[in-house]
Amino acid sequence: MSHKRAAFTVVVALLLMLGFFYLWAKSEHKPQEAIQVADGFLGLLEAKQFGQAFELTVKHGHVGANAEELQAISARELCKLDRLASTFPFQSNGNRLRRLALGTEIEMPQVQVEFTGACLLGITLRRTAQDGWRVYRFARHAG
Repeated sequence: MSHKRAAFTVVVALLLMLGFFYLWAKSEHKPQEAIQVADGFLGLLEAKQFGQAFELTVKHGHVGANAEELQAISARELCKLDRLASTFPFQSNGNRLRRLALGTEIEMPQVQVEFTGACLLGITLRRTAQDGWRVYRFARHAG
């Protein structure tokens, strides 16, 4: 009888582990480094430290060519923000594991971090080979 009980216990344990793995694989991966850069960028803009904020950008295009242009864009786009709302595109833990197994790049090349508050604000970040995540664009948008 104890042999059957041990076999049953092993089967139950394996099923539980498979269930937990399935749930983990389907759950969303939050790109913490990109979120930290976006949050730090917002903090610097709110503190009016535009030179330091500019250092977290790709330094061209939609964020301006210098700290003064960034300041002007910030005056148009920034609002009082309460919290992080979401990231896009969705990437599951299982998708990251699959990419790792295939030997392809695990991180997405571009991520959008959404904040809510007095407005909705999206910050698009691009991953660069030399600097990691950098702000490419930020703007208010409709919900």
